[in-house]
Amino acid sequence: MDSATVQQIVQALERVYAANTAAADRKAAETECQQFKDDARAVAYGLYLAQPSNAQSPMVRYFGLQLIEHAIKQRFGTSKMPTEEALQLREQIWELVFASGQSDAREPQFIREKLVAILVMLVIRLWPSEQWTDLSAQLMHLYSQTAGHRELALRVWQTLGEELLVYDRDALATVRKHELTNGIVGALLPKSAVMELYPNGYRLSTDPGAANPATAKGGKRATLIVLEPGNEDGWILRWMQHAGEVAQQQSGGLSDEHEAQIVQLLETTATFLDWMPIKAVVATELVPRLAALLGVRSARVRQHAAAALEIVSRRNVPVGEERDAILLQFVEAGDGAALGAIAQAYATTLAPQLDAHWDDAGDALT
Repeated sequence: MDSATVQQIVQALERVYAANTAAADRKAAETECQQFKDDARAVAYGLYLAQPSNAQSPMVRYFGLQLIEHAIKQRFGTSKMPTEEALQLREQIWELVFASGQSDAREPQFIREKLVAILVMLVIRLWPSEQWTDLSAQLMHLYSQTAGHRELALRVWQTLGEELLVYDRDALATVRKHELTNGIVGALLPKSAVMELYPNGYRLSTDPGAANPATAKGGKRATLIVLEPGNEDGWILRWMQHAGEVAQQQSGGLSDEHEAQIVQLLETTATFLDWMPIKAVVATELVPRLAALLGVRSARVRQHAAAALEIVSRRNVPVGEERDAILLQFVEAGDGAALGAIAQAYATTLAPQLDAHWDDAGDALT
């Protein structure tokens, strides 16, 4: 690594962010930084600058990640970044993500978010494929480490869901939507639900594509859903089980850390609730699991659990077995009816607030 070039980048960034830099000098420094993004060595320098072991400032490390992000956007799939190079970059980004989780509160959140964004960009371009078959296992390893690692694993899934199902910011997420949807079906849903939904193991695309005559119908693509060994329960059930376990262990009241943990689990789950097949919602017993969280002594947890239940209840489910099954979960939820839990949550939280509001209104009118 050329130390003179590294110093040149650092000095350009210092001029950009220094309060006393003249306008013309700042503009020249910004142009210099942009030129670095287009440099053939951008990824190498980006990785060097982003490494926490190189003792660069957060500002410099963030710029290093921007160099990598720009290179992926502009070069992936071209001769400037063939698949082999992208796969090598994937491993290097994994190392940065793992190091970020180990640093806990000392790692600025904006660096963590940029790392997640870059990893998701690579997921969108490379997974699922013959070159990347073990994303769930990798994220499971990350999830099983420290609280910081678990937060990053959840952010990867949530960001991937947002890019695929909510936003249209990455054009390749649209181009590869069928493959990526197959990937999240196999990763997020229980194996039992996947086998019930797709008994032949293949899922048809929703849009006409290059058909495989052996497996396609009506000119649509039929692609095999890959289920990773060790992930038979699927991630969504794992998240909900984890949220329930934390709530039970902290029955006397949640600490800020545990509250934030359950909220993130609920936020990640909610990202996929509009998409999740109803059979999978029933199989994972999402309704009773969410209803149980309405009794947690935390307004934030109850709010997020109620918001998730609202998403499920607003789904347009045709009359039939699936509709009967989901309605039954609202009425008969294990050891306590979900509707009863909703009513109890209303009685203990919203009702007193509404009564106080109407009492205040009555006093104002008298």
